[in-house]
Amino acid sequence: MTIAESDVHAGTNTSAGDGDRLSGRALVARDDGTFVLQDVQTAALTPQTIGIETRWSGVSFGTEFAVLRRKLDWGPFPLTTGYMGAGVVTHVGSEVDGYRPGDRVYYRRNQELLGANGESINCAAGVHASVAVLDPTGDHGADHIPDNVPDDIASMFVLPSVGLTGVNQAEVGVGDRVVVIGVGMIGLGVVAAAVARGARVLAVDIRDESLQVAAGLGAHHTVNARESDVPARVADVFGHDGVDFVFESTGLRDSIDMGITLLRQFGCFVWQGNYGEGPISFQFLEAHHRRIRMVFPCDDGYRPSRQAVMSSLSNGWLKWDLTMTDRMEADDAPAFYKRILDNGLGTVLGAAIHWAG
Repeated sequence: MTIAESDVHAGTNTSAGDGDRLSGRALVARDDGTFVLQDVQTAALTPQTIGIETRWSGVSFGTEFAVLRRKLDWGPFPLTTGYMGAGVVTHVGSEVDGYRPGDRVYYRRNQELLGANGESINCAAGVHASVAVLDPTGDHGADHIPDNVPDDIASMFVLPSVGLTGVNQAEVGVGDRVVVIGVGMIGLGVVAAAVARGARVLAVDIRDESLQVAAGLGAHHTVNARESDVPARVADVFGHDGVDFVFESTGLRDSIDMGITLLRQFGCFVWQGNYGEGPISFQFLEAHHRRIRMVFPCDDGYRPSRQAVMSSLSNGWLKWDLTMTDRMEADDAPAFYKRILDNGLGTVLGAAIHWAG
C-alpha cells in the first residue's frame, strides 16, 4: 500500500500503518550531470519510525557538490543529496516517544527512496525530498524546532552546528585571536561560534558579499584575499607573533600552508574544510617549528550541538538569516543545481528548497 502525495500535502495520511510507504518527489542527480524531480516512495513505516512532510531542505554547497563532482564517494548514482531539512510530522510509530502528528521537526536523513518500478535511489542522505521516513532517535535523527524559528532557517541547522563543533573541539576561549580562512557557510558558522566564545575574529575570503555577512555575524576584521596580502594584514591586526587559532574552512589545499604560517608558537590549526579522499601534504617544518596543535572536526556535534544552534536561533543570538541569499521552489531546484555544478556559486551563499507549507 502507498499513500498518495496529495494526501501527504494535505496532512490527512495518518491512517497509514506499518509497512506503508509515503509517496512524494525528490531531487535526483544522475551520473551524466543532470538533475530531475522524480516521483519517489520512502522506506516503509515501522513502529520505530516517523513520517515527515518536508517544508524546506537546506543546501550544503561544500559537501553536496563534493559528492556530485566525485571529490567524495557517497555511493552510486542516481542519488539524492541533502542532509538537513525541516518539516511536519505526519506519522508516528507505536514505539516512538516524544513526537505527535503536527510537530515541527528538523532532521538529517531519509532512510530510503525508491523510484519507478522499485528503482533504488541512493540516499546520500536523501533529504531533498518532499517526504521522509526515519528513526528519530539516532545520531542523524530528528528533534523539535522552537516555535519562533522559521522553517527555512531551521532547515540550515547543520552548517552552523558544524562550525560550533569545530570551535568547541578546538577549545576557543575569551580573548583568543582567530583567523577563519574561507567564510562560506561552514566558515560563517565558525565566525559566529568563535565570536560567541569571546574571541577576536578575522575573516578571510575572496568574495566581498561573504565578508559582509561575516561582519554581520560579528567578525571584527575582514580581508579580501584577492585584494590584500593576508599574512601582512593579519600581522597588522594581531601583531607579528601569530594568532592562537586558524580555521581552514575552504577545503582547498592551497590554503593550508599559509594558514599554518599565521600561527603563533603552540597555536592550533583546525582542519574545518573537507579535502576529499587521498593524501594531503603541508610544509612540515613550518608546523614543527611552531609546535602547533591540529584539530580535525567531523560532522555536526550531533544532538547537543544542534540544540545549541536552535537555542541560539530562538534567542536571536545567531542571525543566520543574514546568510540566506537564495530560496527556491522545488520545481526550480534541478536548474539551480545544474547551474551551480557547471558554473560555480557566483553570488550564492546560503540556499534552501521549498517543498510544502
